[in-house]
Amino acid sequence: MKTTTKILLNESEKDPFIELFHLKDLTDDSIFSNYQRYDFYQLLWFTKVGGNNVYFLDFKEYIMKEDQIILVFPGQIDKLDIREKEGYLFAIHNDVLFDINLHLGSDYLNGYFSNVVVTLDDDKIKRILESIVELLWIEYNSGRRLTLMQSYMEAFLFHVDYILKSSVSLANANDNDNITDPLIAGLMRLIDENFIIQRETEFYARKLGVSNRKVNEISKKGTGKTIKQHLQERLILEIKKEIKLQRKSLKEIAYDLGFSEPAYFTRFFKEQTSQTPKEFRDS
Repeated sequence: MKTTTKILLNESEKDPFIELFHLKDLTDDSIFSNYQRYDFYQLLWFTKVGGNNVYFLDFKEYIMKEDQIILVFPGQIDKLDIREKEGYLFAIHNDVLFDINLHLGSDYLNGYFSNVVVTLDDDKIKRILESIVELLWIEYNSGRRLTLMQSYMEAFLFHVDYILKSSVSLANANDNDNITDPLIAGLMRLIDENFIIQRETEFYARKLGVSNRKVNEISKKGTGKTIKQHLQERLILEIKKEIKLQRKSLKEIAYDLGFSEPAYFTRFFKEQTSQTPKEFRDS
């Protein structure tokens, strides 16, 4: 069993990865005792919760219970009293989760819902998830073949997403019933459906029937990011997707995504990723 917690510090490894940890083994005070920011996804599954059960995520309070799962997005910060907690922590590289969601097409993984708490109240699904985790641990402690671990992780997230779609309540830091502002989900969906041709905050404010200032307040409160930041990130995600699919040339991708000049396309991508589109494709 791996005990190092290096991967949980602020900067992740450059190569794609899936890392597994038992919560009871995370005894290093630097991990959860102070707010930290991460640049990869984290999936927490609490199987037992004792002591202080408040989980601070982006300075919001979530009251965690046994058999609950929560996805933490890159760029978020968290703090947790890890004592008397049992369960699992999965650290997932951004590109790995992106590839998984190419298959699943999950609103949950896309971030349409801001930090959803998924409750496992179906014993059958819980047993399935336990079996998948057991397979992940076996591979993690032996070959660590990323392709195989990614397939297991995809199966795990498939069932979590299924629970969300069928019965989950949306988490809200100020609501004990875990109901979130539906405007957040609506906003994220609007961005996903219109980001190629609509890149001005005014469009999204008008669609939601609020002012530009109000729509940014909603976005910042629910996700920690402005409309512009979401639009930029969604555009980068689409560029990466098109490059990975290898169906178009870089010039075709640029024009299809609304860039009038390939040079602007290259400059935008490099500003956001520190790589040119060609460097990303070649890597």
